[in-house]
Amino acid sequence: MILNNQSNQCKCFSKASAKFFACGSIRAAKEFTRMEIRPEHITIAVTVFNRREYVFEAIHSALSQTIPVKVIVVEDCGPDATLRDFIVAEFGSRIEYFRNPTNRGLFDNWNACMDYCRTPWFSILHDDDWLYPHFIETMLAVAQQAPGRKLYYGRRDRLLPDGNFYPPPPPSWNQWRDLDSGQGLMEMLDESILGFPGQLIHIASAKTIGGFRKNSFFTGDWDMWFRMALRFGAVESAIAVAVGRCHEDFDRASSHITRKGWKWLLDNVQRKRNLAMLAREKGMVLPFERAKPVKQDPFPLRLLLRFAHGFSSRLLFYNWWLFTQSKPPHWRYAMLQWFIRILGPRSLRVYSKASKIYAAKCGAFLL
Repeated sequence: MILNNQSNQCKCFSKASAKFFACGSIRAAKEFTRMEIRPEHITIAVTVFNRREYVFEAIHSALSQTIPVKVIVVEDCGPDATLRDFIVAEFGSRIEYFRNPTNRGLFDNWNACMDYCRTPWFSILHDDDWLYPHFIETMLAVAQQAPGRKLYYGRRDRLLPDGNFYPPPPPSWNQWRDLDSGQGLMEMLDESILGFPGQLIHIASAKTIGGFRKNSFFTGDWDMWFRMALRFGAVESAIAVAVGRCHEDFDRASSHITRKGWKWLLDNVQRKRNLAMLAREKGMVLPFERAKPVKQDPFPLRLLLRFAHGFSSRLLFYNWWLFTQSKPPHWRYAMLQWFIRILGPRSLRVYSKASKIYAAKCGAFLL
């Protein structure tokens, strides 16, 4: 049934995309005019707040590109009054340091990066990630092969807390693919396939659509990538150009969202927003399927066991329902799913509390 739905959606995308480009050939020609991007057009903006342990590695990676570009550091008015001196002492005039006069928050700090840039293109690099030396070289090559888009993206490897590197899944395309039509757009409709770092953004275009939504709780980046792809075109390279560090710092906003049970609700809110934008921009009307993501990728059981005891009643019910709709990956998952479905949402809270007590005593969660 899921495969049939995907097939029907692909047909909708193909027909609507053909109509869109056939009817708007003049506009499309203007939007996708060849425009050469040169190194002097690009700035890498390293965002910092109060972390010192990884920032040198991030900045070094930005300065070590095979094709050098301008590098700035943007501090979001962090609590460490000596952070500027700490960083400038290491890198000197090779970087330009900016500090927001007031704290602007995660997404609005990215808007600040655009304001500080004096080049037409920029890339955001978080202080705990790093770029491979060929990042800029790869982006320039892709921009030559697929000119006229306003968002370019390279894939990234992940560094997990266990110290192991995990590459992205092998791509089903060669060299690059468009993200404003076809399967690429379908994937970005349902999930944020563009992560950090590794993107190259045209600043004027990003500002034209309002920049990053500064009041977003969780999906401000996904929202921007989808709007940029729909309005101006986006391209994903098949080459991994960066490393994204994965960790669960207790104070991270994303960790807080997950612990409180908001993540999957906010993801679905963004999916609804994406569908509305798709209908408005390209005339494609597709149904919203709340449980579609967990039918393709099961709800993470370990997260439920760790945090469900602290969910509010509404969020407990919402996450319980998604869990009961998940496609079980193994028999233990299916057995617990059946048990929780019969006993209702409160049983999930009880099981989570019991699992927390068991983990405190034995160092492992109940499964």
